[in-house]
Amino acid sequence: VFNPHESGSEGAVRENLIEIVSDLDNRVVITTFASNVARLETIGAVAKATGRHLALVGRSMQRILAAGKETGYLQDLPTLIDQEHIGDIPRDKILIACTGCQGEPRAAISRIARDDHKSIHLVEGDNVLFSSKIIPGNEITLGALFNDLAKKKVNIITEKDAFIHVSGRSE
Repeated sequence: VFNPHESGSEGAVRENLIEIVSDLDNRVVITTFASNVARLETIGAVAKATGRHLALVGRSMQRILAAGKETGYLQDLPTLIDQEHIGDIPRDKILIACTGCQGEPRAAISRIARDDHKSIHLVEGDNVLFSSKIIPGNEITLGALFNDLAKKKVNIITEKDAFIHVSGRSE
């Protein structure tokens, strides 16, 4: 409401994510709000378009996946990789969607950044895309998360770097 311009569409976010992920080497992680079912569909389309296997990581992602499928959404996702098998997939052939886009300490991306996740470890040259806005009040928490990722020399892309998030329901 405070933006004088149109917010853009989920379709445009999808196109941009496909373009960005196509150009990335190594592992790609996209963190977003698990409750954003349209974004989960977009991430599924990105995995398909870029030839990457898809894994959903985080309890909220699993709950929304089940609820979405039960209500008729998320029917066109590619076959999902269990998080225990992510390490079996070449780094340049996996796309991980995970929770924690606001830096929640117990969410998947925070645990991954701290090397506290049992299945996923990031290394130099891997990529984390924050497909979300920074909610006011979360700047310090997210700054610490960005620092943890930067120490690993992980590439970080946010909505300030590219059009990878849109609010609203326009298509």
